[in-house]
Amino acid sequence: MSSVNLSDFDLSMLPTAEDDEYEFKSSKSPEKSLKEEISRAVSAFGNSGGGYFIAGVNGTGNADGGFPKTKGRQDFRDWADQIIHLVEPTPPYSIKLIDEPNGRGTIDNDNVVLVIAVGESQTGPHMAKDNKYYIRSGAHTDPARHFIVDAIWAKRFFGKPRLSHVFRQNPDNSGVIQLGVVAVTQSPAINVEISLSPLQGLLEGHEKYFPLQIAVIDSNNPFYMDVTFFFEAEKHFGASVDLAVSYKDLAGNPYVYKTCLEVSRSIPSLSLGKMSLDKVVGELKSISKALNKKRG
Repeated sequence: MSSVNLSDFDLSMLPTAEDDEYEFKSSKSPEKSLKEEISRAVSAFGNSGGGYFIAGVNGTGNADGGFPKTKGRQDFRDWADQIIHLVEPTPPYSIKLIDEPNGRGTIDNDNVVLVIAVGESQTGPHMAKDNKYYIRSGAHTDPARHFIVDAIWAKRFFGKPRLSHVFRQNPDNSGVIQLGVVAVTQSPAINVEISLSPLQGLLEGHEKYFPLQIAVIDSNNPFYMDVTFFFEAEKHFGASVDLAVSYKDLAGNPYVYKTCLEVSRSIPSLSLGKMSLDKVVGELKSISKALNKKRG
């Protein structure tokens, strides 16, 4: 489960029994027990691809009264939030308090059902408050054996890579725009091939170098290349260039990232009003020099 968006979630969506993605807890659960169950469930779902912890329903997913909206002087949401943050590291999650049963049992006045959605995590293993690691095994939350914890550690570094793109001004020459292919997860992408169609700007006439082949791109090693001059960015990369990036993970599984490039939303407007004439001349000279070098 990659998403933790609960905006449209209601109790009618619950299955009629627990499974590897749903865990139910009754409204009759004591506070201490509920704290422990939340911590273990968040650890387990974080280590097992994500899932939902529902507190205030019976074993068939029907509301059985719910919990008060406050715990002492503390809001129930804040109370749950503090417990979740005791899981280390905390996986991605979202909380929703539901006061309408939608045909699934009953919720007492001023009570709510607590829904915690835990998303798929790339930063496991996740340790519960009791200093143990848990996983979801069918309809049960169980302590993870040491070799499973080791495997989750390995997944953190050998999991699914994800690449995306960015535009930026060249740090050494603001008159030149660079296209970057960057990693958005901690896992490295290997055997990367980058294709652009059509080749425009500074890349025009260099078809023999494409697709570019990059050995590895990861969070410490992004790839940037000069693609156009600032004043021609909209012309060459307005909305007519397709980017395709193919790559593999360390296990050899293939991935592809494709998009149509649009530079206008990625770089700031060039303001000459605040630039001295000497600086403008200097920028133009550096651009001319770079252009002559490319043509040579």
